[in-house]
Formats: sequence, structure tokens, C-alpha cells
Amino acid sequence: MELLVVLAIIGILSSVGVPSYNKFVEQGRFSQATNDLYNAYRFARSEAIKTSSPMTLKPKTVSDWSDGWEVVNSGNDILLEVKKPHASIEVSGAEITVFGRGSINIAGFTFLTVSSASRTSSICVLESGQSKKGACI
Repeated sequence: MELLVVLAIIGILSSVGVPSYNKFVEQGRFSQATNDLYNAYRFARSEAIKTSSPMTLKPKTVSDWSDGWEVVNSGNDILLEVKKPHASIEVSGAEITVFGRGSINIAGFTFLTVSSASRTSSICVLESGQSKKGACI
């Protein structure tokens, strides 16, 4: 009888805990992809300023950020490579080239966007090269 009570309690706790755990894992994956993308851009800008030469943040495969992204220099040498995010995470945006003074090749501003089934986050990159997580307001 005691064993049945213990199994019932474990079953109840599991049914409450598993959905919360899944949501926690999803949030972790989303945050990881957002931080990886933001840090890759900041690395590209930092290297461009440090070396006074252009650096490009681009998807590993043409226009498909889902396979990951990389930072390359003007000689097309890979300086930073970020693995592909989890299949539930979508990343989109334009390839960004950062020049030696820190400015980018796109007039105005651009967004790099990370999204999942329940969340969307943007990284705003201004023409001057300054960036922030969130909207460009």
C-alpha cells in the first residue's frame, strides 16, 4: 500500500514538473541562440576595429542561418564559427559587413531576428555599428 502511495505521489509530481521543465529548456535554447548571435556580431565589430579591416557576419550556408553562422575576414578566413541552433529556433537577417571604423554596410539600421514558437527577439544594428538587443527606438 505504501508503495502505491509513493508511486502516486511521484506520478503527480512528474505530471506537474515535466511541462515546466520543457518550457525551461525552450527558454534556455532561445536565450543561447540570441546571445550567440549578439556575441558574434560584437566579435565581428571588435575585430574590425582592432584590425582596421572589414569583417563579415554571415550564415554558414547562403541565406540560411539555421545551419549556424560565422565571422570571416576580408580574406574569407573563418575567425568565429557558431554551431547551428536547435531545430525549434529560427534565425533570420541580412549578412552584415563591419568596416574598420565600426560602421556597417547597410544604411539606416538592420535587424537580426531570433524566434521560436512562443518568443521573438531582435538585435538592432545601427548604421554606425552600435547594437542592442531589442527594437531600434
